[in-house]
Amino acid sequence: MAAMGRKLRQLDLCSGVGAGFPLAGLQLGGFKLIGFSEIDEYCSDLLAAALRYRLSSLYPGVHNYGCIKSLAFEGGWGLKPGEIEIITGSPPCQPFSIQGKRLAAADERNCFPALLRIVENYKPKYLCIENVRGLLNCPSNPGSDKSYFGYVLKELYRCGYDAEWLCVSSGHFASPFDRGRLLLVARSHGIIYKREPSPWTEQVREFFEKERADQERRSVKPGYPLSVVRNPGDLARPLGIPNRNSAIRKQRSAAGNLLDSRIAASTPNSSSSHNIRCDKPSAWLR
Repeated sequence: MAAMGRKLRQLDLCSGVGAGFPLAGLQLGGFKLIGFSEIDEYCSDLLAAALRYRLSSLYPGVHNYGCIKSLAFEGGWGLKPGEIEIITGSPPCQPFSIQGKRLAAADERNCFPALLRIVENYKPKYLCIENVRGLLNCPSNPGSDKSYFGYVLKELYRCGYDAEWLCVSSGHFASPFDRGRLLLVARSHGIIYKREPSPWTEQVREFFEKERADQERRSVKPGYPLSVVRNPGDLARPLGIPNRNSAIRKQRSAAGNLLDSRIAASTPNSSSSHNIRCDKPSAWLR
């Protein structure tokens, strides 16, 4: 990013408490966050507190735009095509998780259509998405022989983007907490590099090796930064023990959905220099 001479303007969608891509962008540098999108009340309160106090000097004027579907299908927000250079997002995983019903397109929590519409409308240079690994083989609808992930790839290509993806885990950073994630990076067809970059997978491998060798970044704790949630370690009943307290349940939900910032960092860190080759959709995507 430093070679680019300036920061990429970033919009983060389905942000949770902001501990994934926004935190990774802050740690990496090279990104200028221009907005979040989150509707969960508890997560939104944490985002508001962070923007009001801890991040006010780093992200002046940044606010939570709210519902991703409102932006996609109703317009607004005052954003213009080209103003956003990189979109990052963590759409709800419940429609695709093997631990759920896997309703995919039939699940009202599915935010991919809205996210894809935003990409088409605002035309960022880069797109970074994370989700559960179950998205790779989830059918479009229960009983369907069509792939929902295939639909996502075809829509990205139609909108003018090539995509590359891989699965990673917090275990890559010496953490025993196996929190696997599917990462996808897409690049606009209009981008032309002055020199041929190395494949994204090689860049991610180098990034992981560097992070894994950093003693300060290694961890024997679960692969997410609990410090960004309101002191869940100080709860009367720690994570994993059943509790009916609604506040504690919200804290646990927020903590459980966090994307390890180290995993998140491997994606936007490479988005401006990774190599994607795709002249046309693969036959299995048609």
